[in-house]
Amino acid sequence: MGFMKTAAVKGIIPARNKVGELRSNIVRLINETSGVLEKRFGAAGLEAAEEIFGRLGEEDARTMKTRLGFGDTLRDSLDAWLVIANIMGSKMVPNWVSENRVEVSHSYCPQYEEFLKHGKLYCTHACLPYVGAVAENIGKGVEMEVVRASDENAPCVKALFVPAKDAH
Repeated sequence: MGFMKTAAVKGIIPARNKVGELRSNIVRLINETSGVLEKRFGAAGLEAAEEIFGRLGEEDARTMKTRLGFGDTLRDSLDAWLVIANIMGSKMVPNWVSENRVEVSHSYCPQYEEFLKHGKLYCTHACLPYVGAVAENIGKGVEMEVVRASDENAPCVKALFVPAKDAH
């Protein structure tokens, strides 16, 4: 038996390998969920995916506020996105346009890559409802906007902002 197999059988798996396997499983789960729902139920299935991922985002926002101590500012919403990016292995680049608006692009998005590999970009039905719900349920009055939708050439660019009337 090889060293890696022996270690795995005994439960001795390096943390980096565990995280990588978990990330890979989550990415595949998001893609498969969206694909199966669409295949079985068409547009209604994609609406269901949006609802599921939105609910998960709302719940994760509450958990992050409780466990990680996030406040309710625009910066807290961005920080929540950065936490998610770190967990998922995504590389995000925030660009503060003003004190009330930050645009975020991806230099690498594993979920986007998985969608591309399978020939269908489910960003609108899976990722965007999730990250939108996280941001909007952390920051008071924070809204998400898609600045540039993902396509075959690049992942999306999103913005978080606080409309002028809600700015604090």
